[in-house]
Amino acid sequence: TAAKKTTAKKPAVKRTAAKKATAKKAAAKRTAAKKTTAKKPAVKRTAAKKTTAKKAATRKAATKRPAAKKAVAATSTPTSATSRPRRKRNPVWLLTVGVADRAEARAAGAVFDRKLKKWTYTGTSVPDTLAKFASAPFSWDRWQQNNANRTREPVIKPTIKLREHQQPAAEAIAAPGKAPGFLLADDVGLGKTYSTVVGLNRRGKDLNILVLCPLSVVAHWRRSLELAGTGGNQWCILNYDRAKHLLDVPASALEAKRTRTRNKRIAQKGTGLVQWDVVVCDESHRLKNPLSQRSAAVRNIIGKKDAAFVVYLSATAGQNPLELAYLAPLLAYSTKSSVRSMADFELWCTEQGLAIKKGRFGGWVWDRNEEDLETIREMLFDGKRPIGMRRRPQDLAGWPELNRSLFELELNVQERRLYEQAWDEFRAAMALFSAGDETINPLVLSMRFRQKASLLRVPHTAAAVKDFRDDSFQVAVSVQFIETAEALQEQLRNSGVSSVVLSGETKQDERERRRIEFQQGAVDVVIFTVTEGISLHAGEEAVQATATPRVLLIHDIRWSALETVQIEGRCHRDGQNALAYYLYAVRTVEAKVAAAVLGKMSDMGKMLGDNTLGLDPLIDETTSHIE
Repeated sequence: TAAKKTTAKKPAVKRTAAKKATAKKAAAKRTAAKKTTAKKPAVKRTAAKKTTAKKAATRKAATKRPAAKKAVAATSTPTSATSRPRRKRNPVWLLTVGVADRAEARAAGAVFDRKLKKWTYTGTSVPDTLAKFASAPFSWDRWQQNNANRTREPVIKPTIKLREHQQPAAEAIAAPGKAPGFLLADDVGLGKTYSTVVGLNRRGKDLNILVLCPLSVVAHWRRSLELAGTGGNQWCILNYDRAKHLLDVPASALEAKRTRTRNKRIAQKGTGLVQWDVVVCDESHRLKNPLSQRSAAVRNIIGKKDAAFVVYLSATAGQNPLELAYLAPLLAYSTKSSVRSMADFELWCTEQGLAIKKGRFGGWVWDRNEEDLETIREMLFDGKRPIGMRRRPQDLAGWPELNRSLFELELNVQERRLYEQAWDEFRAAMALFSAGDETINPLVLSMRFRQKASLLRVPHTAAAVKDFRDDSFQVAVSVQFIETAEALQEQLRNSGVSSVVLSGETKQDERERRRIEFQQGAVDVVIFTVTEGISLHAGEEAVQATATPRVLLIHDIRWSALETVQIEGRCHRDGQNALAYYLYAVRTVEAKVAAAVLGKMSDMGKMLGDNTLGLDPLIDETTSHIE
């Protein structure tokens, strides 16, 4: 029995131990397999993550590397004798690159700077392939470029001398005083630009001087500075339409959804980016509307506290007292008053006894009277605290007075029928507008009618041009519409008369090239739509113009007396005489336009102290032709 028990138990023990050992080994294998399986993917994923992170860091470092080098170059200083010398940073050149030229500029090495929102090139100098994109002298881009590179424009020494009549104007501008500015209202062609440059250079050195002017006059100002010198001052020239670029962007503008709203808020609430010592407002009558964005931007550029000294230049300052709101600081100074807003200016007008009142639509209107014109003239030029100067060519020894003549045109039967048809269409549309049709735009209707009437007179003007050309004149023709200019040029071409067209649509360089063609006698006739900023007089020294006498034909009489006087001064300037002919068709509404414009010119002349007796016969003559 004992032997059987012993024999039976032994195999059981062995089998149990064998089972346990097998189970342990299997469990150990499964545990090792699980660990291996769990660890391997984790290692792979970690390695993958590390590799991705390294690649991203490398790309980030590669992107930031140039900026980091610049920062080090700009801020690091040697700490010991063994330190490396600071590396000189290459200057940054601002470029003016148009949309069509971006690919070319990029291929030549230009880069768009998102912070400056400008195309730039970094290097010791601008390569030849980018030279045509370089910023122009005295431009806002050049000003920013100099600030970025901590450089200044070199001093330009004068190469011309002022004429005798220009010296008093320069002295008045240079004279120290408490006045907030000065109005130089010399007639067109007396050289206000040179007088201003020399006067301000005499006023001081190291001044920040800003010139605001129409785009068409920018090239003239640049050339004047190159001839009259910079006097050690820093000059910047900018056209009025870009004035908002000189203001910072307020928070309210950033929130605006529309571009128009954004621009309006910048003009009204922006503060100046530069503390200007002097601001020159050329053709300052462009600021006659105090509610425009342009006027608001200019006021903010000038500033309120520590305001800049302002030089206003205009031969046509305004047609009535209300158009002189932009001169409010000067007028207030002359009467020892304070004017800080339009409401203050309106109150000032009533305090001075000027005949202004509220009109039908809430705006202020002026009841014309001779006394107010004389009051304003005395304040500007003859008061106890004079704030301006006005001279005319005939006031100077040897300078001719402008002669104006009316040039009546007779429409033939067919032209008269077409004119009357256009006039009837215009009156019918205006009747619908008066009846409440809001789809009718009276300004568009008026412009469309005037354009049709202008085209009808083209053959007559072309015949007049040919006659004057045959009498050995170089002829300048002022028109208001591009279509009229093109039609007139075609008529002249068919008659064998060479001509060029100067318009706002022509690029500035090309327009200057065409102007010089006329001035040097390469073509006989120039047709222009612009009202200011071009010189067409005989004997212009800057471009070796011919001495051939000029004649001016005003094909389209403008409604604005300011524009009309500016047009007259394109040929009659700088001591050179040029007859001015006003062309209009008799027994048409154009005769009424001519009479109204001549009347406005008379009022403006009286307010500026001019002798206007010569205009009265012209007004009487045009009135007699009104149908």
